Amino acid sequence: MDPVDLLVIGAGPAGLAAAIRFKQKNKDASVVVVDKAFKPGAHTLSGAVFETACLDELVPGWREAPDSFFAQMMPVEKDEMYFLTAKASWQVPSALVPGGMHHQGDHLIPLGQMVAWLAKVAAGLGVEIYTGFSAKELVWEQDVVKGVRLVDQGFGHDGKPKPNFLAGETIRAKVTILADGGRGVLSRKYARKAGGNQNPQVYSIGVKELLRVPSANGFGPNRAVHTLGFPVRPDVFGGGFVYSMGKDLVAVGLILGLDWPYTDLDPQQELEIYKAHPLIAGFLKDGVVIEGGAKAIPEGGFFALPALSGPGVILVGDAAGFVNMEKIKGIHYAILSGMAAADAVAAGDLSLYKANLEARGVTRDMHHARNFRAAFQAGLFTGAPLSMVQSLWPFRIGMHQDHTATRSGAALKRDHKGGLDRVGLAALSGTMHREDEPSHITIPDTNLCRRCQKEFNSPCTRFCPVEVYRRKGDLVHISASNCVHCGSCVVKCPLANIVWAPPEGGEGPRYKMM
Repeated sequence: MDPVDLLVIGAGPAGLAAAIRFKQKNKDASVVVVDKAFKPGAHTLSGAVFETACLDELVPGWREAPDSFFAQMMPVEKDEMYFLTAKASWQVPSALVPGGMHHQGDHLIPLGQMVAWLAKVAAGLGVEIYTGFSAKELVWEQDVVKGVRLVDQGFGHDGKPKPNFLAGETIRAKVTILADGGRGVLSRKYARKAGGNQNPQVYSIGVKELLRVPSANGFGPNRAVHTLGFPVRPDVFGGGFVYSMGKDLVAVGLILGLDWPYTDLDPQQELEIYKAHPLIAGFLKDGVVIEGGAKAIPEGGFFALPALSGPGVILVGDAAGFVNMEKIKGIHYAILSGMAAADAVAAGDLSLYKANLEARGVTRDMHHARNFRAAFQAGLFTGAPLSMVQSLWPFRIGMHQDHTATRSGAALKRDHKGGLDRVGLAALSGTMHREDEPSHITIPDTNLCRRCQKEFNSPCTRFCPVEVYRRKGDLVHISASNCVHCGSCVVKCPLANIVWAPPEGGEGPRYKMM
């Protein structure tokens, strides 16, 4: 097959923005988007509070379009932040909330539905979108990326081809844009090869549930609430959120830095403890959880950005690390970076990508927040005041990889009963994998696994939000069919002894409103 003009791996906001923008500039160009989800948006999870201005440039007139996604958006009218203790709550005065964390005028959105709408826009321009295909390798020729190889399909549990075996195709391209998310397999491989980052990339895990609440609920519409404090320990980076997502829908979530020291921290349990707090329980009264999921969020910021482009390839969105924790946002940066990448490809000079990012303010915002996440390595009470002046520091604060933070014997010893458990979260994510295929998750060294059990009490059996890992004798058993593709296990295993490979296409979570 002849090389396509532009190949995009990942049909999220960044990848679709790149495809749309490039097609707008080159109507006759061939543009192909490949995504491992069974349909656009099915693997997309975010809070999400969104700055909409980027859409005005990407899809002019989108607010008035008859099928516009705007009708499903909810502008933020009440924007609050609270500090929680175990039983009490105090609203933080607006004047003390950092400017980037003010969200009035932004919009609350189900990101997966926005992605589905962007996919329709792209298809209408002639972009070819192929869902249900996982990419496993970049095609390199003399240090130039020339496309990707897709995952083979149809292996049995024994690793042997079944009668329906289908070898993965090679898609060749003049330029490949990697938009495969914060823990994307191809973008991580490219980043390791290309280097360029001064700090290692660090992550949080975000666990989120969507509840259907009575129409006359205690939370109300057009409201965004963010919280600090309980149940997040002061030595753990993170906080909670509650967003109105429609007339009778409320999203609740907890974000926790994966550099926590505790061997028994269970993110899903922490979310249930959060939901039981008097303030949050009042917001969610009589609500029923209808969907849930988790994802890893890249938070290293400016100093963790790898080389963003090279011969034949560009990184965009979460795959590049464009999440600004000073604003708790990444979606509009994803779209802006996608457009910046498309402009560079259209100009025939990928080196223009950096200048395009600067012109669109992406680099400026990332640089302003350059030490924000690093300031919290010393804990909440030190990090909070330091984060407010970090943009004035002329130096870089170093960071360590998340898995090195786990401490033997450090335990939360939570004793909370009730609420959704991890298996229930997996069920509500709709995740699906073929039961008779080889596991896409492996533990390469069983001796290291035994050592981890002795030193750290097998923390993977708690930190996975959907119970993929369970203790079985002196080893860990993997239930790969539970996996929601959050990628946190690879980040958090204290001995770096977990390998996650892309499974067959079409598998994984099937989010609808996340």
